[in-house]
Amino acid sequence: MVKSFWQSGGVLETGKIGKIGGKKMRFGFAFNGIFWGGFLIVLGLLAVFKAVFHLNISVFRIAVALFLIYIGLSMLFGGPHFHVENNTVLFGDRELIVAEQDEYNVVFSRGLVDFSDLPTEHRNRSFEVNVVFGQGMIKINPAVPMIIKVSSVFAGAQLPDGNRVTMGDYTYRTPSYADNNEAIRVEANVVFGNLIFTE
Repeated sequence: MVKSFWQSGGVLETGKIGKIGGKKMRFGFAFNGIFWGGFLIVLGLLAVFKAVFHLNISVFRIAVALFLIYIGLSMLFGGPHFHVENNTVLFGDRELIVAEQDEYNVVFSRGLVDFSDLPTEHRNRSFEVNVVFGQGMIKINPAVPMIIKVSSVFAGAQLPDGNRVTMGDYTYRTPSYADNNEAIRVEANVVFGNLIFTE
């Protein structure tokens, strides 16, 4: 057990952290086709009932509930049918060390994506970080030129300059960034989650 880099409410939490490197992930879930067919049919019927009969139905909440039920049943009967590669945290708490791959994902999890020790030869590249229904932290080095574009949807993103984005886009540049110079470019997307940048 080691201390994670995740802080919640000013309290440093403790959890198991695994450092991950590896190939790029093709982000996607290999769910059973029967589940998806039934899932979409149920949502369609609920939407019709809500529109035609003016029923007070929260389609989104039901969709999330069905999704979570499916995951729970999958875990009980043979495990969830996910195709996850090495640059993703799924149902866990891990540290992702930025290396060769250019996309990192935190889904239903807590994860740290560490850009602070990125080798010099990779400092003119573009990266993407996605946080979906999770809690993410991105560690950066203020001495390294970086341009970070944050897109937030029903979520919270806390930038090093104190700005917080809950809905919309915001671009942050590290103090060492200068126009027309090489820089690491990071596109960070957070949906129904929380993302914090730390130096």
